[in-house]
Amino acid sequence: MGLVVSEIIVNADPKAVFKIAQEVEKFPDFMPDVKSVKLIERRDDGYARSSWVALAKVASINKEVKWIEDEWWDADSLTSRFEQVEGDYKHYFGDWSFTETENGTRVKLTVDFDLGLPLIGPMIVKLLDKLTQGNLDSMLKAIKERAEK
Repeated sequence: MGLVVSEIIVNADPKAVFKIAQEVEKFPDFMPDVKSVKLIERRDDGYARSSWVALAKVASINKEVKWIEDEWWDADSLTSRFEQVEGDYKHYFGDWSFTETENGTRVKLTVDFDLGLPLIGPMIVKLLDKLTQGNLDSMLKAIKERAEK
C-alpha cells in the first residue's frame, strides 16, 4: 500500500472550498462512505483532532475502518496536513492544498497509508490502493458539489 493522490477543479473561491474541507465533522452529511466524524478538539491556531469511522468496500466485503487523526489547517497558505494518532491503520497521513486557478480552485488531496495486513499479496495491495483512490475521488467530488451549490 502506498501513496494515493486525487485532484479536482472546483468552480468556487479557494477560501470557501478550504472552509468546506476544514469542517470534517460535516462530511457524513454528504459523503456516504464516511459514517461518522466527531470533532474532539479544534483550536484557533488551526489544529484539530477528530475521530473517524468510514466504510471500506472491496468487492462484497464491507469493513468499518476507525481512526483518530490530528489535523493542522493553515488558512494563510490554504493547506492542511493530517496524521493518524490511533486506529486501524499501521500508518495514515497526508495533506490537502487549495490553489487558485482561472476556473476556481484546484484541490489536491494526498494520502499515504498502510493497513498493516500481514501476508497480503500484490493483487490485494492494488485493490486497496484502488479503493482508496475511489474514496478520495468521491470525497473531492462531494466537496465540489457542495462548494458549487
